[in-house]
Amino acid sequence: MLDGDWIVICIYEGREGLGGEETLKIGSYNALLKNSLPKEFQYYKADEETFESSHEVFRSAFPRGFAWEVISVYSGPPVIAFKFRHWGIFEGPFKGHAPTGETVEFYGLGTVKVDESLKVEDVEIYYDPGELFAGLLKGPSIPDSESKTETAHSASACPFQH
Repeated sequence: MLDGDWIVICIYEGREGLGGEETLKIGSYNALLKNSLPKEFQYYKADEETFESSHEVFRSAFPRGFAWEVISVYSGPPVIAFKFRHWGIFEGPFKGHAPTGETVEFYGLGTVKVDESLKVEDVEIYYDPGELFAGLLKGPSIPDSESKTETAHSASACPFQH
């Protein structure tokens, strides 16, 4: 269960955490992929995406879903440490790059702090987003019109994907 005031801290490069409301407003993908690189080096510009557009980008790239699985749990409450894998089959376009049909994945570590009733108080996620984008940018560039057509096709796929 989540307390209304829970905090998500997406950590790499020493960034500040985001509150639950802010994370819901901008979208979890944008919260996790926001970074301080100069714009010309950003392969995903979280500041230019909305909650809806960010989810469409990843639903299009992974039409069968983008699973998050816990690999190992290292400690119990109140601070739970775990290793996770986030993965999917790259079968749709991603930001002008053709799909490869390969599994795209990244691993990370996280901690969850809970209170006595096991309500989440704090979440910290540690990972390297470069692992994700290495797989997504592997496909060849595709023209804008072809990318939009494939995105529209992917959007009409089975709704039980995420």
